Amino acid sequence: MNKTVIYSLFAISFLAFWGFGMVTAFSSGACRKGLSTAERTDRACLRSMGGLEALKKIGQPDKPSDAALYVGYAVAAFGKGQKEQAQDLFTHAYRAGRDSRSTVALNNAVEVPEALFAAIVRVHHKHVPSGARSLWWETVEEDDPGFVKMLIDAMRESGDQKHSVSPEGNS
Repeated sequence: MNKTVIYSLFAISFLAFWGFGMVTAFSSGACRKGLSTAERTDRACLRSMGGLEALKKIGQPDKPSDAALYVGYAVAAFGKGQKEQAQDLFTHAYRAGRDSRSTVALNNAVEVPEALFAAIVRVHHKHVPSGARSLWWETVEEDDPGFVKMLIDAMRESGDQKHSVSPEGNS
């Protein structure tokens, strides 16, 4: 093989890997933040999930910041009628988010792991169906009943009647 062929193969390989990474990154961003419609967001989440699974196979570990992505994946699965998979993904999202090293202080000084807070915000995105939101809170309560109770008590203490963190009254 001559140098030109080797350089060409290297360039093609690099561009293929780079393109894969860019598609995964853009899809992940759209999955975290949401797009103009629920369908577009779900497609972006499914594309991102495939890319993230491929990256995990080559050694990238789960990060707490992936919690919001897993919420998006769960919502997409819920939208396709796959409730058990959605529940598993919500559990994964909660467990990843609670491992965040940094915290966010709510108005009443309650500390919530930052990645978990991002997952909670994502679950309350306007395109998330109320059934998926309820499933999230049921899953969190099943995994960590004290966390949901702490949030509800903190909201009662602050007098916040506008927002809810429980399945009974999602806003």
